[in-house]
Amino acid sequence: MSKLKQIAALGAGLALLAITPAHAQQAERTKELYHIFDIRTQADRQQLIRALTDGININASDSETVIPLVRGTPPAQAGTFELVDPFAGGRLGGFGALLGAAQQAQVKQVQCEGAVWIANADRRIRGSQNLRMTMCLFPYTDGYHLDVYGLDTEDRGGGISRKLGRLLAGAVIGDPGDWTNKTIIDLLRTVDRQTNAEINYVEGQPAFEGRPWEEAQQVMPNEEERRANED
Repeated sequence: MSKLKQIAALGAGLALLAITPAHAQQAERTKELYHIFDIRTQADRQQLIRALTDGININASDSETVIPLVRGTPPAQAGTFELVDPFAGGRLGGFGALLGAAQQAQVKQVQCEGAVWIANADRRIRGSQNLRMTMCLFPYTDGYHLDVYGLDTEDRGGGISRKLGRLLAGAVIGDPGDWTNKTIIDLLRTVDRQTNAEINYVEGQPAFEGRPWEEAQQVMPNEEERRANED
């Protein structure tokens, strides 16, 4: 689509917003996701952790990392993350029952027992998306498993100001949902580039198809995209 068509489409969207009630109903859509990747590399642990940290900072608005002290030899099988509901059972169980499904997902805690690197990252687009991710690096005898857990909340409601924000954000960065996978893929590409790692997909939901982290990053549009922009 040409720039003129993009501007026209944006103008049409703004016109529609003008006839939308200023205080429309708030609507959010929350989904959980997880992915597990097997990483094998000749690089040492510190080099791998440095690459992971560099990769996560490409797309995250805020991030924090922890390098726990893990002693002893790596286990034969990699560990995995656990989700803990702080309101399950006990005296707080009744309060948890009052929460809706989306709120219950928001309060879940991710535990990474045995991980040698843990990262929490957020990517927020006001009025559009709030992506919260936890990543855990688990060592084992043949390499590492990188576990990724994400909570992706998409804002679809609100009044004119929120809808205008989403429209402008979409015109600049595209579909925020696409950035969820981009965040993960850019991290894996950084690991691949800095440590020459062999990365394989183990499992996840929704599952990755193919090996997009091995594809070359496309800086310039291809021929098909150039023709589309000229139409």
